[in-house]
Amino acid sequence: QSLPVKTHYEKKGLAHVISAVPAPEEVFIEVEKVLDPLLGKADDGARAAAAPPAEPAPAPAAPAAADEAPAPAEAAPADLTVPPVPGELPADSTILFVLGGPGSGKGTQCDRIKVRYQGVVHLSAGDLLRAEVASGSAVGQACEALMKDGKLVPVSVTIQLLKNAMIQSGGSFFLIDGFPRALDQAEVFESGIAKPKLVLFFDCPEEEMEKRLLKRGETSGRSDDNADTIRKRFKTFIEQSLPVKTYYEEQSLACVISAVPPPEEVFEEVKKALDPIAQLAEGQE
Repeated sequence: QSLPVKTHYEKKGLAHVISAVPAPEEVFIEVEKVLDPLLGKADDGARAAAAPPAEPAPAPAAPAAADEAPAPAEAAPADLTVPPVPGELPADSTILFVLGGPGSGKGTQCDRIKVRYQGVVHLSAGDLLRAEVASGSAVGQACEALMKDGKLVPVSVTIQLLKNAMIQSGGSFFLIDGFPRALDQAEVFESGIAKPKLVLFFDCPEEEMEKRLLKRGETSGRSDDNADTIRKRFKTFIEQSLPVKTYYEEQSLACVISAVPPPEEVFEEVKKALDPIAQLAEGQE
């Protein structure tokens, strides 16, 4: 929720980002540099009263017993790295993002896109992450532990899994389903891989999506197809994914399509958006 606010004010030149890692008094020196020109310097007495109290120095650690090895430091999630695969993406790669709320019909439309447009490589960030966990790799085990604790998998892991899959596919026309889910994912993908040619956004009212998901839940066996979880998914989608839609609309890269009509009618609108891009991609081969 808050990162889009930071980005918004950075674009306006109103944000000043200060590292909070150093000691509080060192952080406050940086705060002073920003605020003094705005508010004027306070006198020394007022400054001393306003300054945060210095934190007491930590007590020295007791020496470890001779037969007791020091405990290893716990690796931070950001330390997780997916080894890159050899190779590069074609310079003329065409990348399409497919976004929409849960139950908006993204999967149905992706299936139709794969049939109509030959050579399309369909990738799902969620499927790739689940496959990495199932593989039992060190990265997969670490990601599984994070998810069980309710923590987020680092963006860099998701991006590298996508990039590896794109390179290994040997393709150049990519359909990336359900990604990016948040602005930071979009920004990291663009800086590390490329900008999308187009973003398909399937727009559907919550009431319609909830009705579809509850119907699907009667036979899907999915634990997240229940009313309480569905509403939580909607909340996450609104808070994190709608800013992505706005971000790409501002760049004229988003094509918003109503997902309320029957799937075949929705696909007619998809074809109008993709046919020119597919013809351009074929001309580059």
